[in-house]
Amino acid sequence: MMLVHIEREYSINKIFLSCLGVWPFQSKLARSLIPICYIVYETSYYSIEILMLYDHWKDARIVFDCCYQIVLLTTFVSKLLNEFLNHDKVQRLIETMDNHWNIFTSESELRTLKDYTNISRKFTIFYSIMMYSMVTTFLLIPLTPVFLDIIRPLNESRPRFFAVAVELRIDQEKYYTPLFCYNISIIMLGTIIMVGVDTMYVAYTAHACSLFSIISQQFEEILSKLDVTKQVSKYEPYLDEDLELLSEKEIYQQYIICLKKYQLTLEFVNIIDSAYQVLTLFLLLLNGITISLVGIRIAYVLDELQEMIRFGFIIIGMLTQLLIICYSGQKLMDESQNVFYQIYAVKWYKFSPRLKTLLIITLYRSIIPSGLTAANIVPLSMATYATVVRAALSYFITFLSFKS
Repeated sequence: MMLVHIEREYSINKIFLSCLGVWPFQSKLARSLIPICYIVYETSYYSIEILMLYDHWKDARIVFDCCYQIVLLTTFVSKLLNEFLNHDKVQRLIETMDNHWNIFTSESELRTLKDYTNISRKFTIFYSIMMYSMVTTFLLIPLTPVFLDIIRPLNESRPRFFAVAVELRIDQEKYYTPLFCYNISIIMLGTIIMVGVDTMYVAYTAHACSLFSIISQQFEEILSKLDVTKQVSKYEPYLDEDLELLSEKEIYQQYIICLKKYQLTLEFVNIIDSAYQVLTLFLLLLNGITISLVGIRIAYVLDELQEMIRFGFIIIGMLTQLLIICYSGQKLMDESQNVFYQIYAVKWYKFSPRLKTLLIITLYRSIIPSGLTAANIVPLSMATYATVVRAALSYFITFLSFKS
């Protein structure tokens, strides 16, 4: 299927999702094989974590390490699994986005669509560079002893470290290379999943925001035209009454068209919400837990700068991921509320009965902001972001009491 506008505007997102095997328009083999291989490979690490917990359940540091690693691993798997299971909804979202470029065709509409598309593209580039840079640094720090052995060798090899804690029953010095490669491959695949899913989620919400922005502008323009006509008829008593009725009829037709576009926008938001509401609830919980657990881990390594930097990157990544979810919902809510404000600002009560009826219906619908939710329970907003971070800090303080 040819998606001309998507291919042009979201080429980077297409590459990211294709690497995960969740681009809806790949071959069926790729869509089945790639994500399943990713999920199986990622979940294979659970066995190591469970074994470590079983062997070292009395060691608080290792227990905390295992817990935050399990939570991070669950985050990676749940993101990819959601895209895989919601294949039909993702396909519908992308097809709908492409179709919108054929519906919103005026110069101002295309300009608004383009502006928001540029914002999502810039975010995709910035977020991917940031995440891959932090992960690369995270993975290179444990290799410092290896580099030092090459640059400034000692009589004996320096101790080797892993990217994340690994305490197994085998000789870790002997099998360091395969274990380290397995270790970093799990992290890199998880990062690829995060970048691909998060950037496409932002692309969806940015597109929805552009539609609400277009609708609010058009409502303002249409109703201001009618308001001007009323003002002219007030000061020009000899204005042709038929001409005034014709003008109102044309404006009424324009309003109907705009109302249909508004309905398309609401349907698009509903698809996004239905595709991601379960995932976002998991992410709110998992991110809050991860921030708390990694904060505890930092408390154990306050005298080790390299370790503090590594775990600091994890917290930054989790806070950024949480911010993406909540800020996207907040921005969408704000843009949808602008529709209500634009209509309410005009003297709608002075219009003809049939137009007034439509305006009242539109006001009634738009007074409730359209947004995204977590499991249709928690609204995704900056207030939710603050609540989750505050809860994570409170759990951090509680867990920290175990240390003392």
